Amino acid sequence: MAKKKRNISDKIKTLLFGKDIRITNGEPYTEIREFDFSSYYPENNYIYDMPLPKNNVYDIRDFGAVANDKSADNAPFINAAFDAAEKTHGTVLIDGGEYTTTTIFLKSNVTLFIERGSSLTANDTGKGYTNRAIIFGEGLENITFTGGGKLKGNGHLFGRKPVCEKNATTPDEYIDVIEMRNEYRKQLRFAHPSKYGSPIILKSCKNIKAENFIIENSAYWTFRLENCGNAEIKNFIINNNRHVANADGFDLVGSSDVIIDHCFVSTADDGIVIKNAVWEGCNREMRNITITRCEIISCTNAIKVGTETSHDISNITVDNCKLFMTDLYPGSVSAISLEAVDGAVLKDVRISNIESNRCSCPLFIRLGNRNRAATVNAQSARAIEFGEKSKKGAIANKNQFNMKSEIHDISVKNFKAYEVEIPIMICGFRQKGKTKRVKNITLENVNIQLSQRPDTVDRRLFIPEYAKEYPECNRFRNLPSYGLFIRHAENITIKNFSCSAKKTWKKEKYIKDLI
Repeated sequence: MAKKKRNISDKIKTLLFGKDIRITNGEPYTEIREFDFSSYYPENNYIYDMPLPKNNVYDIRDFGAVANDKSADNAPFINAAFDAAEKTHGTVLIDGGEYTTTTIFLKSNVTLFIERGSSLTANDTGKGYTNRAIIFGEGLENITFTGGGKLKGNGHLFGRKPVCEKNATTPDEYIDVIEMRNEYRKQLRFAHPSKYGSPIILKSCKNIKAENFIIENSAYWTFRLENCGNAEIKNFIINNNRHVANADGFDLVGSSDVIIDHCFVSTADDGIVIKNAVWEGCNREMRNITITRCEIISCTNAIKVGTETSHDISNITVDNCKLFMTDLYPGSVSAISLEAVDGAVLKDVRISNIESNRCSCPLFIRLGNRNRAATVNAQSARAIEFGEKSKKGAIANKNQFNMKSEIHDISVKNFKAYEVEIPIMICGFRQKGKTKRVKNITLENVNIQLSQRPDTVDRRLFIPEYAKEYPECNRFRNLPSYGLFIRHAENITIKNFSCSAKKTWKKEKYIKDLI
């Protein structure tokens, strides 16, 4: 519980014993708790009724599929429908109820149409899946998801019981970032080994269209595009249990030329995340991403670029989005997070017309040198997220990506943030005598409305660099400013920045080593 003032004993305990909470024992915890799912769920704003397709249609019932039987595995029948549809560039129809299935393999030039009111659903055991997916496609083209129906992941069945006995909704009396982070992690369902994977994984596919479609209750990354190109996602809903660990919404991994337009995401982990890491199978620059007209509820970062970023990322547009938390405490960790810590150059990012509410940190721009490729491989990077043990080994030598990360040319305009608890952060780093700076950042027409709850008094002699730590704004703990925290930066332009008044021990701005 947050206190009015952190004393010496509190600080020593944090330094010596302040490790992240992670539950690694116990059987699956299957209860759905109050507030696991958002009370705000605007389905009719995004999903609409469509007439059933009439021509070139392959109804899975004609191939033997049986609805509303949890003991059934309809995958053989659904895959047979896809095989037939591939020959005529047809449509596979899911109609008439809920169909339990293991892995479905997509085909090129085929449309998956799930009628509104019908669904494909993961089984209750997590057994029988390949490629860690319910729906999987690799090396395909001209893929369409539509119909207004659902893909259900049963994500709540594959995690362990959280530390907390119930979900938190009431803020602490005092704002303490350390306690906020702990409170969040105490509510998470960390992976049991039965966790099977994601609802949708597409690898090396192109010409993807997903419109009028719902994914619900994912067990892991919800919609993963890996090394894909030319994808348009529109009028799409992801509605997840907000306490299933590592349940991102959209994961764009090494994929370019992607538009995400008019989508609603409510999820436990990052809402929309852009990654480009060698241990995730990426080997080239990622570019041309547009995110617009979206509403995103996330317990971590509503929109994030980075963490897994060994290869370059450029030309990103984020416009006209609402990023918020509804009925949980803590709120989102950050509204928008831009990170390069594993060797990537992140550049040419344009953010405009954003409203955030109950996102602790409105904007986190973080350059670091975690250099993760020198410590993990494809297996070890993901092992803990499936309750597995990591096998030793690195995917790159220690110098391949070391000190290579850069962030520059970022524009943020017309940004309003409400109930702010952590300042806007723009941070480079200093490591082993070398300084690397975030460069060419513009903040224009930015308005910050602070939470009026009092801040825990936590005066620190210095703020560590945290250059090798996992990049998250709350890793910096309690900062001495409430509006801006800028360190190791170059050419920062601030126009029309305003911050509401607050009675606190903190200063509005902390700016160090700015040139």
